[in-house]
Amino acid sequence: MENKIFIVFAMICVLLGTIGMASAHGTWMEIDTMCVDLDENVEVRITEGHNFIGEGIPPYYLSAELVGPDGSIITLNKTAEDEMYWYSNFEADQVGLYAILGTHEDDNSYKVYTGPGSREDSTSNYSYLEGEVEWDELDKSKWADDWHVVRFAKPYKYLKTFVSTNCNFYGNDNAFEQKFEIIPVDDVSTIGTGDFEFMVLFDGRALPNGTVKLTGTKDRDTTVSAICDENGRAVLPINADGDWLITAGAAGDGDHWDGEYNGDFPHGDNYTGGAIAFVGNTYSTALTLLEIRESSTATMRTKISPQIQFNMNPSYFDFGELDPGDASDVETAVIQNLGSKDLVISVSVVDTSGLYTAGLQIDDTLWSEYEKEILKDNFTSLDLQLHVPGNFVGSGEMMGTIIIWSEAIN
Repeated sequence: MENKIFIVFAMICVLLGTIGMASAHGTWMEIDTMCVDLDENVEVRITEGHNFIGEGIPPYYLSAELVGPDGSIITLNKTAEDEMYWYSNFEADQVGLYAILGTHEDDNSYKVYTGPGSREDSTSNYSYLEGEVEWDELDKSKWADDWHVVRFAKPYKYLKTFVSTNCNFYGNDNAFEQKFEIIPVDDVSTIGTGDFEFMVLFDGRALPNGTVKLTGTKDRDTTVSAICDENGRAVLPINADGDWLITAGAAGDGDHWDGEYNGDFPHGDNYTGGAIAFVGNTYSTALTLLEIRESSTATMRTKISPQIQFNMNPSYFDFGELDPGDASDVETAVIQNLGSKDLVISVSVVDTSGLYTAGLQIDDTLWSEYEKEILKDNFTSLDLQLHVPGNFVGSGEMMGTIIIWSEAIN
């Protein structure tokens, strides 16, 4: 064992009663440069389009927030909009790395198989319809007689980019707890110089091998892609200078992570598939990386991977309202090993009431007996459940803290 480390990770609480809880447009962020001067005003723009070419302001709900070098989080309010962009800005008054995060909630949409030649402007066999659709009023004269709905979903799109006041991008490989997130494993200042590794997480964990497609787009004619492995990782050959948009989404129509195949939708007379479509939410994510422009000086960088680095998601647990003798529902946490060593983890619990010390179980064992190894580039799940002692005296909201201890394994 070596290099023991601990991180205070999660607040837990419970309220105790007295005796007796696509093919559609992509959306992305734009900035002018990733290296800015201290106290410089940074303009943030959100747009949508194809092939990293903006075509207009994204409709429906947009939001953005800023994570500062000190970990503080503030909301970025809209300052203006035009036909092309949603605008905001902030003053970069801290030394270090800022992460700019955004969300675009689009309208409900249908993906419909309409057959060859159904669209004059495209060779695609599919059409996309948004919002409420009056099927009887649609012109289906060019549609195949087996047309059918493939997917009915609400799209959620997550956005991210970086700004640094000292052109040092240490920490760009952290997870910022977006629901669907691209994490650059390599230093983003080296974008465009060769192979570049990324990790993609959904709800803080990697999805099954082959279900997520990662794409890098420089312009209309320069695109590279790869399929993520079981650890959510993929390498893109980004060998061209310039700005890059990195996107991720489902690798195929069968690779969705929210909802199920069901529903009863209108369809062509000769469709024999049972009118079954995916119904739920769909997700995509976009990371904007800008080329570090040339200057009269050269910066040398190397990154020594930390032996111990991990991320836990979520960082807050609410066990609901319980009585003495009750057991809560199970709350699941995920710990991702981001360091260069295999780890063994254990936990300790701090609370003033003695509730969690006596009753918190992890994977069906008391927290004090829990220990688990996490291999490099892997993750583990923790099932937390609170068992309130039958003789516990107290009522009201009880707070506590989980401390995660980790040691590197030789």
